[in-house]
Amino acid sequence: MNRQTVTIIQTFSTVREITIDVEADDHESAVEALQNGDIDVPAFDDPRWVTRWTLQSEEYE
Repeated sequence: MNRQTVTIIQTFSTVREITIDVEADDHESAVEALQNGDIDVPAFDDPRWVTRWTLQSEEYE
């Protein structure tokens, strides 16, 4: 029997989520302030971020 090389290709969907407290009159104003850049989104490496990975497909070549 001979050795064969097989490549496994996995495609994932990734979702990152963080919940923060924002000073605002109401929820809609808080969301708008984030969208407008009036409030900074936490840094990418902030440990409060939660990442979920979902395998979408797997192929073999």
